[in-house]
Amino acid sequence: MINNTMKIALLLSIITAAVSTTTTNAIRLHYNSSSTIHTLTNSSYPSHNIFISGGSTLQLLNGASITAPSSVDDGESAVRIDDATFIAVNGTIVGGADFGGIGVTISSSRDDTAEASFGTGMAVYGGDAARNKTTQGGDAVQVIHAGSKATFDGGTIVAGRGCSQEVCGVSYNGNAIKVIMGEVIVKGGMFDGDFYNLQGSILIYGCVEVRDGRIKGVLSDGSVIDVAYVGEEEQLEIVYDESVCPAAAPTIDDPTSGIESVRSFTLVLVSITTVSLAMAVCCL
Repeated sequence: MINNTMKIALLLSIITAAVSTTTTNAIRLHYNSSSTIHTLTNSSYPSHNIFISGGSTLQLLNGASITAPSSVDDGESAVRIDDATFIAVNGTIVGGADFGGIGVTISSSRDDTAEASFGTGMAVYGGDAARNKTTQGGDAVQVIHAGSKATFDGGTIVAGRGCSQEVCGVSYNGNAIKVIMGEVIVKGGMFDGDFYNLQGSILIYGCVEVRDGRIKGVLSDGSVIDVAYVGEEEQLEIVYDESVCPAAAPTIDDPTSGIESVRSFTLVLVSITTVSLAMAVCCL
């Protein structure tokens, strides 16, 4: 006869075994308590999927690295924010390799919000592709619902690379930023990859212009931006900041006119010298 205590112990042992036995050795961390501001404390989170939900707040402050597992079965994103807040100040996030995993996903349900902010010490990479799984590189950061927002004050944001092997045929890189719906604010950072915008809005601060399908200029933090923009220009807004514009090159006079002036001045001196010598000879 098994008593209640033994049943509980047996159940716990089964649960523990199920969590520790996975085909990809992936670890899922869930933060869903809105009563506490959580902080990642380890220096490294290899083969991890981190989920932030239920109004909770998670901070990445100490330079920790988060790398998603190389399997889409464990989630497409290294970090996923659902109706929650992610404050990424200093660290590295890498989407799952081989299958083109996503670095960070920001998602919100109806009548709720989700937000992620990225500081100067952050680096976010989309996962690269491998020919046996996909030819499409992963997006570094994607915003997918109307109540979702991502703010970039700095950092390095790099799209995943498409399969580079010849047998892959046509392959594509991911996007540095992908907006299905929602809002993206860019004040600083280094971006390697396209800005894709379907039905959202992108707001960029700096001495920036959109020309020939590219966003070019200097962001408010002084970083140079030169990325392709895929989307309607009406959904892209520039908050112009003249203070970060490069200094204008000094105006240089036409060198030809300068030379002529020097020559004219030389001829005048020669003429005056000749007259002076003539007068001196005359009076001797």
